[in-house]
Amino acid sequence: MPKAAVLPLSLDPSSGTPAYRQLYEQIRALILEGRVCRGARLPSTRALAADLALSRSTVVAAYEQLASEGYLQGRHGSGIYVSDIPEESLHASPRDRRDGRRKPRPQHPPPGREPWPTPALPLPFGSLGPDMRLFPLADWAKLVARSWRQADGSVLGGQPPTGHPALRRAIADHLTEWRGVSASPDRIIVTAGAGDGIELTLRALTRRGDPVAIEDPSYVPLRTMLAAHGLRRLAIPSDSRGLALDVLEAAAPPPRVAVVTPSRQFPLGHTLPLARRLRLLDWAEATDAVIIEDDYDSEYRYAGRPIEALAALDADERVIYVGTFSKVFSPGLRLGYLVVPGSLLGRFEATLAAFGPRASFHTQPALAAFMAEGLFAQHIRRTRRIYAARQDALLGAVREALGSLLAVEPQTTGMHVIARPSARLTGDDGELSRLAAAAGVTAPALSRYFVGPPRDAGLLLGFAAFEPEEVRRAVDALAAAFAPR
Repeated sequence: MPKAAVLPLSLDPSSGTPAYRQLYEQIRALILEGRVCRGARLPSTRALAADLALSRSTVVAAYEQLASEGYLQGRHGSGIYVSDIPEESLHASPRDRRDGRRKPRPQHPPPGREPWPTPALPLPFGSLGPDMRLFPLADWAKLVARSWRQADGSVLGGQPPTGHPALRRAIADHLTEWRGVSASPDRIIVTAGAGDGIELTLRALTRRGDPVAIEDPSYVPLRTMLAAHGLRRLAIPSDSRGLALDVLEAAAPPPRVAVVTPSRQFPLGHTLPLARRLRLLDWAEATDAVIIEDDYDSEYRYAGRPIEALAALDADERVIYVGTFSKVFSPGLRLGYLVVPGSLLGRFEATLAAFGPRASFHTQPALAAFMAEGLFAQHIRRTRRIYAARQDALLGAVREALGSLLAVEPQTTGMHVIARPSARLTGDDGELSRLAAAAGVTAPALSRYFVGPPRDAGLLLGFAAFEPEEVRRAVDALAAAFAPR
């Protein structure tokens, strides 16, 4: 094994820049300037933490950020190495590039097109999804290129409408390990995201005018979808104790379908207790109803393993499981999946034949390989650690700057928290959301997610997509916006 490189690093404790960020920037500069050569082995996280008198988690965060951007790569059983970066990218510091002393190769849009826009980063705390700066671009690009090099003509057409067979196998394995759902690949349908999966289910199982139960509060696009299909919406209250099953059980006639988020209610964030899960399944069996389980971000559980899905308890084929890659991997991929009971599979296949699949096939082989080779699970574990630290940063910043104005409780699952205003803040949460927007911060009002009159108030604060320093700046802006005048 090669000897680890010696890294000339010097961190400033008095700097306002977090230690992990200083470490990231200095190692990145050493690589770009060629002072640490391609293929060099870096010190282990434990050794470097000891040398610099830092916590190991600080070094891990810096290394993971560098790896996510392609500067470092891990070799199983060997260590962390500098990636094989192209020669033309080296020997110029970031400052050199900004000052123009090393001109990048010019890139031009196709003739007649406007210049390519630079995607804008979301404003804190509006994104309730992942941080795409952590996307494993290098690994993903290799697998996409490999899948296309090895592809035959079938990748451009003629594929089964239920999705790429290898991806369906990989999803089945993932669900067994992460969600406790045992499903054969032939029961899995690849979709164009969770919304497409829910819409496919409604097409397959409902008729115009049928009642459909949803949680209140709930995701706004779901209500729009029901209206577009001419379905009657039955709002079932949900609170800290979970879905109000007595209201659901008393509904007459009983709804044909119920859409629920039992692992993490959206937007409240509560988990449906086991007793209510079993009671919900009993209701579905007694009324011959079907439950759509929207399990949108349950892989991100920060205390222990993810809890089993509702579908894992279903012995009577009443649950249709809806999963998505948008929350844990990439919203731009536009891929999700359904797990359909065998007794209903024929109706879904007929619906696909009638309306056609919407899921793009082009990236499915690459995603299948990404999952089969363990990179998907690795990505979840890595980002789960980072997001947990970011939630801690948000909670600490709110307590320090807004402790008398907003109350925020930690979440064991998910990618957002709810900040509830104290009596010292005047105005409803809609007004607070508008004040935040005027200060350059996006904080959706909880009240907008209720079907009827709001029974709760608060601000949704997404934390996963934002680094700790971004969180602190946004919290300081909120503190200034909410300060009593």
